[in-house]
This record gives sequence, structure tokens and C-alpha cells, in this order.
Amino acid sequence: MITYPSQTSAKDILSINPDGVLLSPGPGDPALLEYNVRVVKELIGKVPIMGICLGHQVLARAFGGKTYKLKFGHRGANHPVREVATGRVHITAQNHGYAVDADSLPNAALEVSHVSLNDGTVEGLAGRSEPVLTIQYHSEASPGPHDNEYLFDRFLELVREAKG
Repeated sequence: MITYPSQTSAKDILSINPDGVLLSPGPGDPALLEYNVRVVKELIGKVPIMGICLGHQVLARAFGGKTYKLKFGHRGANHPVREVATGRVHITAQNHGYAVDADSLPNAALEVSHVSLNDGTVEGLAGRSEPVLTIQYHSEASPGPHDNEYLFDRFLELVREAKG
């Protein structure tokens, strides 16, 4: 695994021929991260991408989606999130003040994969034709790192499929 600073170019990332790219959590307003959005646009279709929290928001913006500031951010543990495909509810930990606007998403490119049961906000996305997946919540935090291992298994499936 190689960690890059946020100002790294797509060319530099792709120069190592990565199996996949993980866009990590981080603080801030995704609307102010146009450099990162441009880099992610250049990565889409070239390598599988997984976005977590701020990475989820940046990836949504790279596909043309919009984000907005929540009146009250999602903070702490015990936030119920429904996985759309299975109906399964996951108890998640969250720490963010911005959300993806579901109505702004290009339906042909992305589908909403997870939804907050508290307020209906977008909690996850999946690419319809590109190997991308995202989650808004923190998979690595409480209630436990094993609760959301399935997400990383899915990402590894996308990587394996991309490798042929």
C-alpha cells in the first residue's frame, strides 16, 4: 500500500499501476476540493476506486453530483444505514457535516447503494458501469471494524474483476 498526499496528480498515481485507489476520510467542504475532483475524474475508468466519507463526497462530485451542508452534521455511533440491495441495516459511526444530493446524481453512472434511516441522506454509491463504490460513514470505527468488512470484500472483487 502506498499513501499519497491530497495534491498528488492522477498521472503520478497511475504511474505505479495500482490495483485500486482508496479515497480516505478527511475534514472539510467537498465543494472546495476541485483539484481532488479533477484528479478523481482522471482516475475513473482506469482503476477501481473506493471512497470513504469525504472520499465518497469527492467521488460523487467527480461524477457530476453535488454536495450540501447538513443543518446538523452526523456525529457519533449508532447511525442506522440501510443497504438498498439487501434491505440489511448496518449500525454505523459517522462524523461529517456534508452530504451528497441524491437528485443531482447522474442515474446512468451511479446508483444509491446505502441510505440513512435517520434522515434519508445518501450513505453509499455504486458505479453502474465503472468499478467504484463509496460509503459516507466510517467503516473502520465503532461499532466495530468487522461490522463492515463486506465493503472491503466488495472492493477487492472489483479489483479482481478489473485485473481480469
